[in-house]
Amino acid sequence: MRSIIYGAGSFGHELAEFICDSLNINLDKKECIFFVDNWKNAKSENIAWKLCGSLDEFNFQESDKVYIGFGDPLKRHEAFISLKKRGIMPSSFIHPTAYLSKDCQIMDGSIISPFCTVGFKSKLNCNVLLNTYVAVGHHVEIGESSVISPKTLLAGKAEVGERCFLGSGSIITPSKKVGDNASVGAGSVVYRNVKEGTKVFGNPAKKGF
Repeated sequence: MRSIIYGAGSFGHELAEFICDSLNINLDKKECIFFVDNWKNAKSENIAWKLCGSLDEFNFQESDKVYIGFGDPLKRHEAFISLKKRGIMPSSFIHPTAYLSKDCQIMDGSIISPFCTVGFKSKLNCNVLLNTYVAVGHHVEIGESSVISPKTLLAGKAEVGERCFLGSGSIITPSKKVGDNASVGAGSVVYRNVKEGTKVFGNPAKKGF
């Protein structure tokens, strides 16, 4: 079985390492990780992980596990659409060190990195990325293609819309909502709902970065 990562940037390489770790595969093992990227200057930083050109150039096989390796919400969204147009549903990845409630929902294409937690009755919609040490509380919902950076906390009943970006160490307090396409700066604490398309920063988080 091959692991195909669409997106050969920094997070794509992190994801490749997470996959190898989860499968107990050495990082120098060849014919395991394959990168696909439409950017002409893309490159693999590990000689064992092959860069195979653009999405249109790559010959997918039915047994392939295909993951989205972009760490930007809009790029994740575009990649998700591009793969679905080709009839490919991206695979979810859950690192074995993550803790998931038996009553949570993880939809197709989501990435759950090492040491994350996802609480009771929470839902990750399609193509969500949780980077390392993210804590998702009970009854939280995260919208499609949103990216949650390392050490972020989403407290109980928080809601995050589609294509949102939450910076490292940010906190969404209980029952607060972050609208679609919004961004929350690193270290920010959200005490009030964040409107759609808004960028907020600070403690308390306010508009304007």
